[in-house]
Amino acid sequence: MSSPSALRWCSVPPDAIAWREWDGEFVVRNERSGSTHLLGPLAGSVLQVLLEADDAMSVADIAARLGDPSTAAAAGPEDYAAIDAVLSEFKRLGLAEPEAQ
Repeated sequence: MSSPSALRWCSVPPDAIAWREWDGEFVVRNERSGSTHLLGPLAGSVLQVLLEADDAMSVADIAARLGDPSTAAAAGPEDYAAIDAVLSEFKRLGLAEPEAQ
């Protein structure tokens, strides 16, 4: 079995998500499930990256898009672990899924 960070992730289709940002927090409604979620800054940014992506993304791809391009290479294991945790929560909430292997 591959490690979680080797997985590639996709969000639900962008048209299934309605979201707003206020003061760094995101309110997200998943029209497919009818659920509304309050996301913190990292989770909101990760979801935004996934929604704007044309294809599935790895944790490293997401970290690179989140960071300042000049420091993206400096993303460390703790950054990847935080993104992995967000993606696991998204799977539980029905906001994203790992790509089928």
